[in-house]
Amino acid sequence: MKKENVIFLALLVIAFFLIFWNLGERPLFGVEGRWAEAAREMVLRNSWFVPTLNFDPHITKPLIPFWLIKLSGMLFQQFNEFFVRLPGALLAFASLLVFYRGVTHLFSYPWNLIATGLLLTSIGFIEFSRLAQSEIYQLFGIIVGITFYVCFRNQKSFLGYLGFFIGMVLGGLSKGITSFVVLITLPLIDSILEKRFFHLNWKSILAALIALSLYFLPYYLTSQELKSEIPFYLWFRENLKQAVDPYDNLRPFFIYLYFWPLWLAPWSLLLIGALVKFTSNFQKLSTEEKLFFLTSLAIFFIFTIAKARRGYYLLPILPFSIILITYYLKNHCHQFLLKTYQLLKYPLILLPLGAFFILLSLGLKPSLGISLGLILGFLIQGLIFFLLKKENLFSLILHFAVIEWLVYGLLIPYHSKSSEKEAGIFLNTLLSQKQNATVCQLNQPVANVYFYAQINQKVEPFVEGKDCDIILIRKKIPQEITNLTEKGYKLTTFKAQKDPSKTYYILYKPFR
Repeated sequence: MKKENVIFLALLVIAFFLIFWNLGERPLFGVEGRWAEAAREMVLRNSWFVPTLNFDPHITKPLIPFWLIKLSGMLFQQFNEFFVRLPGALLAFASLLVFYRGVTHLFSYPWNLIATGLLLTSIGFIEFSRLAQSEIYQLFGIIVGITFYVCFRNQKSFLGYLGFFIGMVLGGLSKGITSFVVLITLPLIDSILEKRFFHLNWKSILAALIALSLYFLPYYLTSQELKSEIPFYLWFRENLKQAVDPYDNLRPFFIYLYFWPLWLAPWSLLLIGALVKFTSNFQKLSTEEKLFFLTSLAIFFIFTIAKARRGYYLLPILPFSIILITYYLKNHCHQFLLKTYQLLKYPLILLPLGAFFILLSLGLKPSLGISLGLILGFLIQGLIFFLLKKENLFSLILHFAVIEWLVYGLLIPYHSKSSEKEAGIFLNTLLSQKQNATVCQLNQPVANVYFYAQINQKVEPFVEGKDCDIILIRKKIPQEITNLTEKGYKLTTFKAQKDPSKTYYILYKPFR
């Protein structure tokens, strides 16, 4: 077997553990419950085009994540953290394979493997590959589009055009039209640099029309199911109006100066080095280097100019910047910076074993799973060091991957707690004791709670005088509700230590 294939196989094995290990151990986090609960309710309602939360339409988000989570739950006959996150994790793994195929057209061995390893170990990629959120779905579509473009860049190929536009559609039906904006930036800048206007032909126009039809078809079918034109209005509001006149997510214009290097960590210094070097030596760069340098800058400025800003909005810049960094490493990286990174492998090797002994010295007894994981991590680090001595950059990538596996696959899952999960499971237990119990809510509990409660009907708001067997309350419990304990209700509290908005109260009548 060729050396390249052996190293690529090693990368895939580590990627598998990094993405899938303990994928279902962490409770649903943040907005994961919106995707999970909406998909679960779509199964209950036998719908493919109208997601609901608490059985009210929730049609502000594109459909692909809902579809794939729904299919996962239907296929495995259950909805839990693992199966909700599984589609995104599979797409993350597939993204690596597609990205490797694409960068092989830009770089020969070992740089194609290095670029793939840089993507895998970037914080932005691994963070969202383990969450049931739309970002990783969108990223997959963007990587598909990039790969088709670089593979068919010099050809008038209908297949190449269609694959490029299908990547846009996959991203657009996962997160929004940002994938269209991001991907079209690449050929637009390439056309300006290289006068590649030959791509504007009947094949590309036909492929674009097919893709555009596929993109708007789900919106049309949603409007048919709802018997309303509101899906098209919401598309306009969420995609176009939000960029120039947002109703939320109003963050300062400079936040992406922080998030761009953050999503590329631990390779942030390489990004900064690449930006400085490519700016100062722009005229000496190759056409491909200029292309990905200018495309990365253009994407950064487009997201900065847009008025709706959140850190994870910038995630589409990731594959472009990884390619930029790979060109920098291959052709321009300063030896001092390279040696600094290479020196990091030594503390990385000792870090798992050091962490184990530090925990023991502090009197903290790590669980058996964490103890075995830290020891195994140390052994794997040593194995990588001795087997890949001559593969300096690639071995460094694998060393970082092992540390990230310990953090994301062991420490975070084992130490994550959720008042939302506890409240939802408790509510589910109450309902199993009395299935026809009337449930009411106050202060709009989030979707995570409903997902764990597995309720099969709408939970109506509590109003004074309404007879409710169970009252689910978020954030703060009013005094008049507390007084129900004097009428025989029991009160159970699920307190969140850091975020008061995640504290829940459940008042319920004792069931006989």
